[in-house]
Amino acid sequence: MLDVILRRVENALIAITFLFITLLAFANVVARYVFHASFSFTSELLVNLAVLLTMVGAAAATRLGTHPAFTLLRDSSRGVLRKVLVVIVCVGMLVFFAIFLWLGVETALKQLESGRLTPALQIPQWIFSMGLPFGALLGVIRTVQVAVIELRGGEAFSSEEAEAIQMAERIQVEEQAKLDADLAEVNAAAESAADVVDTDNVADTKEGGQK
Repeated sequence: MLDVILRRVENALIAITFLFITLLAFANVVARYVFHASFSFTSELLVNLAVLLTMVGAAAATRLGTHPAFTLLRDSSRGVLRKVLVVIVCVGMLVFFAIFLWLGVETALKQLESGRLTPALQIPQWIFSMGLPFGALLGVIRTVQVAVIELRGGEAFSSEEAEAIQMAERIQVEEQAKLDADLAEVNAAAESAADVVDTDNVADTKEGGQK
């Protein structure tokens, strides 16, 4: 359940943030070359949205296993050696995300205490800065998730298409099981009705013989 919620949050943030970045950049280009003016607030929005997109995207890439990496040693290893390599890699990733989490929280708290505002929009800067620790926290959660799945012998890195296929197969199996159960009930009801009919026929036969 938690994985589904996090996945939806990550996908929604990535899609919405990328959409806003594209629209803002396009609007700024049109304003600059058509109206010979530019929106002063777009630069600060683009920078802060890019930070949020990068961090959330890094967490999603951790889930999907799409970060650039040398996987030959890990893929060719088995048993205890593979688990040791998974632990080493995941510890390194946790340290990386933990540093960003600590620095992001520290920066946001300092900006909150100082009351710093953005130059153009005059919005509290700490609101934008929270994108860094938020994305780092998602990265920590995803790294722990990957480590647990890999150490249990599962496959942590699966695409959403593969997950959708697995879910469709699971639904198909459940529907087939339900259909088999309904068919069994129908057959049982039919057999029960046939037994009743046979009993009535036997009774009628006995009554006819007695007459």
